[in-house]
Amino acid sequence: MHVALSGITVRFGALTAVDDVSLAITPGEIHAIVGENGAGKSTLMNALFGLVEPAAGAISIDGTVRRWTSPRGAIAAGLGMVHQHFMLQEEMTVLENIVLCSEPVGRFGFVDFAAAHRRLKESADSHGIVIGLDRVVGDLSVGERQVVEILKVLYCEAEVLILDEPTSVLTPQEKDRLFAILKSFRAAGKAIVLITHKLDEVMEIADRVSVMRGGRLIASGRRAETSKEEIARGIIGGELPAARQRRPRAPGEVVLSVDKLVAAGRGMAVGPITLSMRAGEIVGIAGVSGNGQAELVQALTGLRPSISGAITLCGVRIEALDVERRRQAGMSYIPEDRQRVGLALGATVAENANAGRDDRAAFSRGPFLNRAAMTRFARSLIERYRIRVGGASARASTMSGGNKQKLVVGRELARATPLVIAENPTWGVDIGAIDFIHGELMRMRDEGHAVLLVSTELDEILALSDRILVMYAGRLAGEVARDEASRERIGEMMTSRAVDALPEVA
Repeated sequence: MHVALSGITVRFGALTAVDDVSLAITPGEIHAIVGENGAGKSTLMNALFGLVEPAAGAISIDGTVRRWTSPRGAIAAGLGMVHQHFMLQEEMTVLENIVLCSEPVGRFGFVDFAAAHRRLKESADSHGIVIGLDRVVGDLSVGERQVVEILKVLYCEAEVLILDEPTSVLTPQEKDRLFAILKSFRAAGKAIVLITHKLDEVMEIADRVSVMRGGRLIASGRRAETSKEEIARGIIGGELPAARQRRPRAPGEVVLSVDKLVAAGRGMAVGPITLSMRAGEIVGIAGVSGNGQAELVQALTGLRPSISGAITLCGVRIEALDVERRRQAGMSYIPEDRQRVGLALGATVAENANAGRDDRAAFSRGPFLNRAAMTRFARSLIERYRIRVGGASARASTMSGGNKQKLVVGRELARATPLVIAENPTWGVDIGAIDFIHGELMRMRDEGHAVLLVSTELDEILALSDRILVMYAGRLAGEVARDEASRERIGEMMTSRAVDALPEVA
């Protein structure tokens, strides 16, 4: 099935998100669409999928102009989309989620789950997909949930698959499995559109690459006829940022001390964990997703109660304190889940930017909010972090995923607390924004703040950390100094406790 977008323009009020874009999507190809946050990638595909209505332009399938105003019409035309943030019912089974709203009805009006099970198993087997259809979605890993979303698309017999940032939170093993599935789809003649920021993955799997910037299509062509560097220059509109130079700095006083901390995890206890952090250092925690990093962060921030152990922040025991009081004690937190934890999506950018600020007098007048002061602060973050949004009064829900992340990062770092906990801080952001956020974290370190960096991106850990701790199966497997760290050494620790050359962290 050939899809052609001609002169597509999408506007949100005064903001032109997509500006006169024409693009062809060909069967049997993996087509990567790349660009900065807010460049219009997701909006263009949302227009194709019927989630937003274009102000101008046309969509053709096999040479015939088609029009639909909802995803139902797009699905009926043979399109399927896996969104960056999954849309699954956690209390339902895999099978129930897949057939939801498309249930096969048997002779007496009841849902024929047996027929759906047979049909799905045939589709899954043909593409090498293995997952238990009777499992509850709430018990699945992130990678398994993504497979469920893909099976939903297959169940609707889609010929064009659109995936928005599909590898943002996947482990390397899950990414490899996803790519094997996508290659199987390509071999079956389906068209795959991949919205991504990860250029290494583009070079690995894409057949065609399209670059968007500022809502316009900058370049489009065969991946074999371009290079990673050329794509990156197209994304940022100029030369790549120079390698960041680290300034040597002796760590100061202890800011965070964790002693034999144990927290409840999914299917396992996390800990006991003992660690300490000093002012003026970045401590990285590396590990394959699902090895207890999320539970550790939640226990430190107060989002999850600890079972035992002590947490001391700036000399104050905090393990019994709630989230707000821990923040008041000197902690900032950049969460991995900006949708549910980092932002109130129904609130404005200004309201989100000012949430949790300690200097309440600066944006309030007695019992009333000082809206003008809130707006000024929000605008300062928008300008500093190059956040593409309709303005401080726009709803947070109108921003792209990467721009949401930049708002959260800017808000939390502006608090200038002694401790910053950054959990996958560059998830879903573009090349230029990654470099800027890394620079901001380095600035915090150089100004004497302690930064705990928890990331599944090993390159990020290696680039920023003064010391690296590795988590495996809910425990700290060891510690490596920056000068001794390598991808190979850290990678071995991430997948096995058998690290003879390294001492176990007590």
